[in-house]
Amino acid sequence: MRRSLIIAMGARAIRTLTAARSHRGRYPARDQTTSFLGPEPRGKDARTWHIRDKRKLSPRLREFFLYSPALGRTVGVRVLLPGIPAEVSPVIHLFHGGGDDFRSWTDFGSAEGLTLDSPYLVVMPDGGAGTYSRLAVGSKVHDWPRFHTEEIPAFLKANFSVDWAPASQLVAGLSMGGYGAMKYAAWHPDRYGSAAAFSSPLDPLSTVPAFDIIAMREGARSLSLFGDPALDRSEWLANSPYALAENLRGLDLWFSAGSGSLEGAKDRDLLESMISSQGERFSARLNSLGIRHSWFPRTSGLHNWTSWERELGAWLKTLSRRRNYASSDRRRTDRVADGGQFTFLTGHALFDIHGWRVEISRRRAQVVRFDAVSAAGFSLTGTGSFRVRTPGLFDPGRRYDISVSGPSGDNAYQQKADKKGRLTFTGRLAAAMHDPIIPGKRTAHFATLGQDEVTTVRIASAPGDTAVDGERSTADVPDPSQTESTDDPTGVYIESGRESTAADSSER
Repeated sequence: MRRSLIIAMGARAIRTLTAARSHRGRYPARDQTTSFLGPEPRGKDARTWHIRDKRKLSPRLREFFLYSPALGRTVGVRVLLPGIPAEVSPVIHLFHGGGDDFRSWTDFGSAEGLTLDSPYLVVMPDGGAGTYSRLAVGSKVHDWPRFHTEEIPAFLKANFSVDWAPASQLVAGLSMGGYGAMKYAAWHPDRYGSAAAFSSPLDPLSTVPAFDIIAMREGARSLSLFGDPALDRSEWLANSPYALAENLRGLDLWFSAGSGSLEGAKDRDLLESMISSQGERFSARLNSLGIRHSWFPRTSGLHNWTSWERELGAWLKTLSRRRNYASSDRRRTDRVADGGQFTFLTGHALFDIHGWRVEISRRRAQVVRFDAVSAAGFSLTGTGSFRVRTPGLFDPGRRYDISVSGPSGDNAYQQKADKKGRLTFTGRLAAAMHDPIIPGKRTAHFATLGQDEVTTVRIASAPGDTAVDGERSTADVPDPSQTESTDDPTGVYIESGRESTAADSSER
């Protein structure tokens, strides 16, 4: 009964928000159509993304319709050319919220005017109902993360001159779009340098009914997005910026929310108030991890385009002030390419991070910690079996001593680096042999059993081994985590804001 009441109230709130937005123009989700393009591609034409139509809407604004294999249909994308042209341009991936579409930021949010004096190419892809997640709708799967993080970059690379350095890749959005921005940044901290969220729910487990409503708006069944919050908790955590906050270290983080009220008004926007409280908790979470960020809880503001237009302008002004700023965290990120240490949390069974490729064979969803990763080794937590391939950090053709310690025992052997200087390891994690294929009441405990067990891999050059170039060396591979760092520990700071609704509020 309580759940039905919450869903009904949420659906009513979305209908009210839709009606309010219609006063500012035609509601985009009701106006979007691709029927003029004819039938969707099939066969060979449906295997790769391609542009089906494009238009020039203004000197800077372009509109494209792309066929997406990840979605199995054609969707829209708008692109704003840089206001300050350059040979290569940094990119802002700007996402809309639930109930809007790829036109919304330019139709309602003044994105074109706000970016007039900026060097950024702004790409605004469609996000459907706004789940920013992989979603089963009937017999089809809408893979929005794949569309946004793989196909859109490929589209940009093929059509625009873009700077692909992580510091030049920024991701931002409003409401559910801000959730998607923070989640993608947590999934791919090696791709993005900045992430921003305006009035966004950043802890899905605290807002289960809202996420359920958004998924049903796209045509999915109730509780089909990440599953049951209790039984499928790992899936919710794997899609939660709050749970994956550790991955955001070293990024420029900027998020804001209104108070849910306007000065002199008695009515309150409960949705914005709830989001503001989530922002407070997300900031506290980052504080506890020592991760620098900018959090701006506004003294007024509702969940509407007036607020989001203001926040986009404030964030862009912040970017202009920071454009040439290099933090100690970024220097630490740069060291990763040379074997520097990092930690990564993920719910994916297959992932690439900083050149490392990890595959985990498992039968139940789990959040994996890929920890203390460097040229000297790494550790993994979780159940199942694993295969890890390193980047080219080692001397091609040289032998290395490998030691693997975990729940299944200890193992030591030698391995020769391949022609690209990579090593590949395979092994078992906890519960690899008895994790159930079909979960049920009698086997429910297997869902978490062993997930905290640690398997450690250590790498050292084999004594007396000769490298390909004929030079003899007996030194172990150094552990960058033990080398002297030039990073200033006092460089980590938390930046907060308690400004009013002024768009150009200065940072604290």
